[in-house]
Amino acid sequence: MKRALSVALAVIVGVPVIAICLLAIRYRPKAERENPATVEREITQLTASRDSLRKIVYDAALTSDVLDGRPIGDIAIGLPTPFVDTIVRSVVLGWFHEVELRLPQMRVRKSGEVRARVGILGRRKVGVYALDITLNGVRGTLQPDPPTLKFGGDEIGISVPVRVAGGTGVAHIKADWTSTGITGPVCGEMSAERDITGQVRARQYTAIGKLKLSGDKGALLADPDFPALAIRLFINPSPKSIDALDSVLATRGGLCGYAIGKSRARDRIHALVGRGFLVKIPQRFFRPIHLPISFETSVPVAQTALPLQVTPSGIAVTASTVWLTANVLLRNRVVTPPGANPAIIRR
Repeated sequence: MKRALSVALAVIVGVPVIAICLLAIRYRPKAERENPATVEREITQLTASRDSLRKIVYDAALTSDVLDGRPIGDIAIGLPTPFVDTIVRSVVLGWFHEVELRLPQMRVRKSGEVRARVGILGRRKVGVYALDITLNGVRGTLQPDPPTLKFGGDEIGISVPVRVAGGTGVAHIKADWTSTGITGPVCGEMSAERDITGQVRARQYTAIGKLKLSGDKGALLADPDFPALAIRLFINPSPKSIDALDSVLATRGGLCGYAIGKSRARDRIHALVGRGFLVKIPQRFFRPIHLPISFETSVPVAQTALPLQVTPSGIAVTASTVWLTANVLLRNRVVTPPGANPAIIRR
């Protein structure tokens, strides 16, 4: 199949080239066209070569499915999907490698009342708590695993396993307590503030996106699209930091200490940060991929150059090949660049 693909691609490109060469004979300086027998012999040779190459194309098309799905155009270039796969994988891994996620300063609050059983009085409202948490400097690092690519239509689907490889964060916590009911006159109000450190939890995600393919001035452009991509960072507060806050709240003894203990500040802090925090990754983070295809826009003929107009005409993606086709027209004006020696097609 690889041999058939190579031969087919060579012929697909070669047939239009022979046609251009026939035009080149027509535009040769007059001195080189004065012998009709020579011109006729060259035309016969080129025609025979064209017919031979055409037969090779037809035979290859009958024995291989490589050309299935090829869009229409004067010139067709087929990139084997393993070649495209290698380039795309390398770029995608580079997007996510050692990327540092930073959570902007964020403030979360939680308040509510606390009810507890107070002796023979049964359950009573014993106080109101308020937690105010300000997150600062929370960051985590991404590490990608090899992506999975799916070829089809005019796009390449991408699925990238991404790991949050840990990180750190600091939170300033303020805890307020106001006693009510039977504890109100005795306990009153109290407040405590502490800086609490924490570790960003390691976690696995899957980033889903695609590459939209298009032709751009003879090149193949792959434009990434990862809509609404966001990574949620989860933070585990340091036990020592929470213990320091608890020790301040536990300075009151007796009924006051009992009521404050029912506020369960430790559990409420874990619940607040346990939901995680989203870090959005903007679309501009992903840069387009230019695959290495280009066309020259003139063909040399003796001391002149025939200008060509090359216009991409189609993109198609099959399981085995990424196709880019273009239409080629000969312009009316003949340009003679000094010392120019352009090629028709360069891969």
